[in-house]
Amino acid sequence: MTDLAINLVASALAAVAAWMVQRAVSYRRLARMRGFFGLRAGAPSLLIAGRHWSSPKVSSVHRNDMGAIVELGAIVKECGARADLVPAAEAPKELGKVTEFCIGGPESNPRTSAHLAALMPGVRVTTFEEADETVPIFVGTQRYDRLPHEEAHVLLARALPTAHPVFLLVGQTALSNLAAARYLAGHHRELQRKYGDSDPFCLVLKIRQPGAYGADLVELVADGTEAAFDGSTPLPALPRPRREWWAIGRRP
Repeated sequence: MTDLAINLVASALAAVAAWMVQRAVSYRRLARMRGFFGLRAGAPSLLIAGRHWSSPKVSSVHRNDMGAIVELGAIVKECGARADLVPAAEAPKELGKVTEFCIGGPESNPRTSAHLAALMPGVRVTTFEEADETVPIFVGTQRYDRLPHEEAHVLLARALPTAHPVFLLVGQTALSNLAAARYLAGHHRELQRKYGDSDPFCLVLKIRQPGAYGADLVELVADGTEAAFDGSTPLPALPRPRREWWAIGRRP
């Protein structure tokens, strides 16, 4: 009888110890995640979405950008914080008060344009009006073109103007914005191990065969952090777009 009691007590103690270890591991994982995203329990954050290019409504959002918002909202929820969705036209006139996720390129999201000019001088993201359907992205001297139906690129960046970071997902298409959100959700632990909580980064991702695979086939093309945040290297001149008469007015 005594042996049975001792075994029961030992089993109970082992179960409690295992539960405490698991809880401690979960707490450390959550603390690291909150540190990487600059979030804390109950804190607000902003999801600033670009306008759908074909809609006259300032609050209209492309369905793939909505998919990106869902992915980012899940990150915020896991951190125990609050996500406030704001159209780009209604973005607050302040910076660094809360963690911010900015989705879309300068053509659809003027907030992105402001962030790139102020925080990432080594980056130029062209618009359809400036270029053509290749809508090249420049990071320093490197140029990344979109090949319609074959591949598209997206910048995934974290800028740190204050203790609250700004995450930018700047793609050549809305589908590439979604791919960047999924990449961030799936690789934030790896990114934290490399960049910690206080270093900026700018990654160039490529989405291959989007017509066949959607946002699922994504690869890391380059780490453009140094060139993106330095800005000392002059950006290449943008050639005049060449378009046929039937392409005028169309969007990628």
